Amino acid sequence: MTVKFWAKTGKGELSGNGLPKYHPVICHLADTAAVAMEIIRSYLSPIAQATLERGLGISGESLIKCCGFLAGCHDLGKVSPAFQFQVSEVGKALAGEELYDLWQTLPSAIRKESAPHGVVTAKTLPDFLVELGLKRLLANRLAILVGGHHGFFPSAAEINSLNDDLAGSKEDGTWFQRRFSHQIFDQLKDFVGLLPTDLPTQCDNASAMLLAGLTTVSDWIASNPDEKIGFPYGNDQPFSHYITDLQTKAKKALIAIGWSPLPIGKPLSFNQLFPQIPQPRALQNRAIAIAPNLTTPCMVLVEASMGEGKTEAALYLADYLQQQASAGGFYIGLPTQATSNAMFERVRRFLIQRYPQSEFPGLINLTLSHSAAALKDDYQETICRLDAQVQVYDEDHRVVAREWYTVRKRTLLSPYGVGTIDQALMGAVRSKHQFVRLFGLAGRTVILDEIHAYDLYTSTLLERFLEWLALLGSPVVALSATLPQNTRHRLITAYAKGCNCKLPELPMAPYPRLTTFTPSEGMAVFPFSASPHVSRSLRLNWVNDEEWMPALHSKLTNGGCAVIICSTIGRSQDVFEQLKQYFPSEELGLFHGRFLFIHRERIEKDCIRKFGKPSDTETQRPYKFVLVATQVVEQSLDLDFDLMVSDLAPIDLLLQRSGRLHRHAERQKRPSMLMEPTLWLIAPMIDPTRPINFNQPGFIYNRHILLRTWLTLRHRNSLTLPQEMDELIESVYNLTVPVPQELELNLRKDWQQSEMDYLEGETHKQITQANAIKLPPATGNHKPHEFTRQGDTDDDNTIAAVTRLGEKSISVIFIQQTPDGLILPVSKTHLSLDHSPNLSMIRALLEHSTRISKKGLVEELLKKSNPPQWTSSLLRHCRLVLLNEEGKAFVNQWELSLDIQRGVVIEVIQ
Repeated sequence: MTVKFWAKTGKGELSGNGLPKYHPVICHLADTAAVAMEIIRSYLSPIAQATLERGLGISGESLIKCCGFLAGCHDLGKVSPAFQFQVSEVGKALAGEELYDLWQTLPSAIRKESAPHGVVTAKTLPDFLVELGLKRLLANRLAILVGGHHGFFPSAAEINSLNDDLAGSKEDGTWFQRRFSHQIFDQLKDFVGLLPTDLPTQCDNASAMLLAGLTTVSDWIASNPDEKIGFPYGNDQPFSHYITDLQTKAKKALIAIGWSPLPIGKPLSFNQLFPQIPQPRALQNRAIAIAPNLTTPCMVLVEASMGEGKTEAALYLADYLQQQASAGGFYIGLPTQATSNAMFERVRRFLIQRYPQSEFPGLINLTLSHSAAALKDDYQETICRLDAQVQVYDEDHRVVAREWYTVRKRTLLSPYGVGTIDQALMGAVRSKHQFVRLFGLAGRTVILDEIHAYDLYTSTLLERFLEWLALLGSPVVALSATLPQNTRHRLITAYAKGCNCKLPELPMAPYPRLTTFTPSEGMAVFPFSASPHVSRSLRLNWVNDEEWMPALHSKLTNGGCAVIICSTIGRSQDVFEQLKQYFPSEELGLFHGRFLFIHRERIEKDCIRKFGKPSDTETQRPYKFVLVATQVVEQSLDLDFDLMVSDLAPIDLLLQRSGRLHRHAERQKRPSMLMEPTLWLIAPMIDPTRPINFNQPGFIYNRHILLRTWLTLRHRNSLTLPQEMDELIESVYNLTVPVPQELELNLRKDWQQSEMDYLEGETHKQITQANAIKLPPATGNHKPHEFTRQGDTDDDNTIAAVTRLGEKSISVIFIQQTPDGLILPVSKTHLSLDHSPNLSMIRALLEHSTRISKKGLVEELLKKSNPPQWTSSLLRHCRLVLLNEEGKAFVNQWELSLDIQRGVVIEVIQ
């Protein structure tokens, strides 16, 4: 009988001839090759394509055929005994009795050994590539890159330790001598039309990431067996017949997932992009002026006060780079989900206006990239609209087609995206499928907002990320209201390093300023004038924690909207409760990150409705209101308050928060007692015999930075902004400044001890931990396995833990026990844990979830097991908390409860 090899099977389904329904290996390899060639031909940005050409040493049709061929070779390792007989009834029926009997003669212990088909590809493919004329080292590298399509590049040790009997690579064995793999390799080569002149001559780091990413993405798309928009099983039809319309199928598959060529060469002026802005501000005019001088790769760093129009300037530059420099769209990375949600709405409106349907009838893809994106009510997923998820079995009987539906992996493939910076930063971490993230961002403009919001750990990852973006030709626009000079220099230096350039000393220039870097022109700094509406004197009052509440009540006698910003969720809940003594419930609100998602978006929208722009028709500002919040309101949310009360925080965050005071210049009417923008800072408790008590957990803000912030501000009663911005930032973050000798003795000792703890302890720890997981330098000579780490997952818990240093956190789903069974506590929907939830129920479960980061409690929750029916990847890394009939749950010494006003309340049982 003819030997047949399956790549995918319906497992148990039979075709018309009685054999198992299956997709032949050669058909899947050709599917993947066709998709890869179509991506390069029609969808890959010119910048990314040029990066591939330089890195591989080939161009034009040779590049298309070579990359398609190599991507197709990814599953060559499935032509092996270990893979074919993992589903024994399928392998036996297709490969035949002879090969099956040979398999059965192997000792059971050997048959149980691991032999991942990607590693088999990395082991067997190099010999075939060498026969084509490639040098051995290059052949090995390419084989490892395509063999790593399941997320990890195998090391030489893994490849060499693979059992030849399992891989079919034993030289005196039947599989090797009958050249099963080689025959399929030759078929694929003929399908692609590969010639010796199409072969690569090299493979640098940039092309390695792009080839690996292209291979994996093409595999995901080619794994959809849908009859209309995918690649239905070939079964026993002749290969020559199967491939007759394969390139057409590839085009249809890419159209179905919403990929379309980006419009280029159609630039618009700033006024055309933003007709609602009658006169560009000084920053925006500066962006307009520098745009014609930008060539890719390039970096633009904008430092300007809140309200200067940084977002519009960044979008203008991104659009200009797309239209004039062929950048492939943009991705905007922000610190939090709340800021991402708000930015998503702004970008959505921008793209609708930029690409009216009458002129651009094609689909414009914009995706929201964070762990709760699917729960956002008005968010429509646009990048992958395949009709159905078909059960396709592969290694370990897992559903491989689902990878394409995993939001975290595919959102960065959309030409336009908004999300948390964590999703993008994972591309600079040695993690599973990091190369897919870099592939998605290659040649696209990456806008990084609020870059001052990250600690040294995340900033260290950010520097390596910038280095790789530069290598991949991706323009970067970084935005910040406040940035220490040392940080500014490190970020630009990192990007220059990725361009193989050495950066000269950063020239001094007054704030606000715009800094540019290109390899051809080097660095230039452009100061500009602050807009009149952001230039102001900010009143600063120190208040005692015991006294400010009655003072606030008095201050709001004639109305006004105030915000209280607390350092922790627990404190915000306590402050909210205490304020009930002074204000009725209709004048109080609470906003933090520990509300159930079903409530959180409503609260977020309510804040925008109450405190948004006067020009927005939906804004309904209350006569009097006090919002208690955490840091979620200090970044990107366009809110305006008459008065602010804040726990002490690092100077840059305080300045950022102050941008929410009297933010909207067009708001003419404010209460008479609140005409001057005023920030009340809650003073630390001072005992001359002890270190300053900042009354904050140590993991929130570094103590030395808090001390320096307090010392900088303690004798001030006003700040002149933005003129004093640089001076204030450097007074806290310039660590070369010695302890001031005029300080009291106890404060000098406190300074010296906290500084030593900061530099020798926390700083060293953060840099060491970041260095341990970040990618190798972009321009070094590295083996592929150095880019990924075995054992990593890419669930939301891992992403948050890897890209942010701090307390562990976990997603928790709340379900309540009632006399009538289990319900979701808010929607009152009944459910059973004995059945696998469908997509609608999964969404409902996730709407009843939140993230918890209470130390000790997280560890206890991680010990819990989820219901066995929760097999969905969306639920797998959550934990279930079952509330009793009174709405409470007990986990060791903690009591958890839901409160519609306060969110999830966590109390220690006395």
